[in-house]
Amino acid sequence: MPIHCDLTEYCNTSNPVYLPALQCRDRYLIMFGGAGSGKSEEVARRFLLRIIVGMKKGIRHKILALRKTQPAVKRSVFSLFNKYIDLWNLQDIVHINRKDTTFTFSNGSEILCSGLDDPEKIKSIEGLTCAWLEEATEFTENDFRELDRRVRGKCGTFLQIVLTFNPIEVKWIQEEFFGFKEESDGTGLFNVTTKEDGRYQRFQKISRVDDRLVEVTGTSLLTTYQDNKYIDDKYKAVLEDLKRKDVTAYRIYALGQWGSPKGLVYTEGLNWSVCSSWPNRGSFERHAFGLDFGYSNDPTGIIEMGLIGNQIWEREHVYKRGLTNQDIARECVKLGITRRDTIIADCAEPKSIEEIKRAGLKIVPCRKGADSIRNGISLVKDYFVNVYGDSENLIKEKRNYKWLESKDGEYTNDPVDEWNHLLDPERYVADHWFSHKSTSFSFNLGNRYPA
Repeated sequence: MPIHCDLTEYCNTSNPVYLPALQCRDRYLIMFGGAGSGKSEEVARRFLLRIIVGMKKGIRHKILALRKTQPAVKRSVFSLFNKYIDLWNLQDIVHINRKDTTFTFSNGSEILCSGLDDPEKIKSIEGLTCAWLEEATEFTENDFRELDRRVRGKCGTFLQIVLTFNPIEVKWIQEEFFGFKEESDGTGLFNVTTKEDGRYQRFQKISRVDDRLVEVTGTSLLTTYQDNKYIDDKYKAVLEDLKRKDVTAYRIYALGQWGSPKGLVYTEGLNWSVCSSWPNRGSFERHAFGLDFGYSNDPTGIIEMGLIGNQIWEREHVYKRGLTNQDIARECVKLGITRRDTIIADCAEPKSIEEIKRAGLKIVPCRKGADSIRNGISLVKDYFVNVYGDSENLIKEKRNYKWLESKDGEYTNDPVDEWNHLLDPERYVADHWFSHKSTSFSFNLGNRYPA
């Protein structure tokens, strides 16, 4: 889109469901729903559009785009802004600081992309006109409250906070924006949606300030992959396939309905957590890469793992569909993997393993047996896992990997064959490292460590 800001072109390239949001001047804009609905792309476009329009009106924006951890920033919000700066040929009016993940425009407007590992990070930021919580379910209520206090002042334009997320049940989000309730003194959260709003839901927060009732407005929009005209059929098939594998995940990620995954294999905070630092390579007692092959429907997954004491560090490197074996070898070389590194791969693909080996890499097949999946899960659970914060798909798999549910509603000791394109190679590496334990094996399938 050229710098003169042709709104016709913008509208033609937008998914139609999002176009009414261009008129939204409410303090809160909530875009939530299923996977692949294009909501994050639309928010990045929206903020760039506001900066371009602001240039014509003499308005300087300071926009803060947040993920929970700094490592997740480059792969998500920072990458999205870069994508549209390139597509819209804005390079001449913006300076990109890749180290600090910031954008500075010729009129002084800024986009600051940051992790919120520590809420203190944003306390020194003044003059925000907009803020964006991407994957808002990762944030705490305190994170949101601190950010809500930072978006303030008079700047010649409306102030807005945007939240984007899949509808995983998080209490503070549901109460803050969907828990409609009127208090006896006239305050509360009110649904003021009209028939004309269509797909959108309007709400009002009414609070008492100095004996006056003050109203703050917001808008929410629920979308699914069916609202995204750019989504491919293979990805649609992946989401629809959840219907037969994991009903809760299907409701959340395909239908955009509220849900909470139950029967999880790994529990965040107990078996694993997200971390913001990666140890020096030399500090690892053991180190390897895990590889799971995919192609059309399933992605190829490559995970890096390191062991220090009773803790494992994990990092996602590749999560892509359509990779040939030659592509996989090239990805490994780009990652700096050499013949000194060990790659543990799915033994069900001997031809693929041989082709990658002939590319000059040290790759060995994993071992599989009757109980290899349960054995691998148990081995992983003997250690606390630190997942590096930029590992978006690995984190999502950890948060959704579930035990299979029987017809009677009881959970079995077999996991659902889904959300495992990085967790399968995690098992391959764990078994390669710790397989000596299998001689006196005791399953650690529950969310607890062995005594």
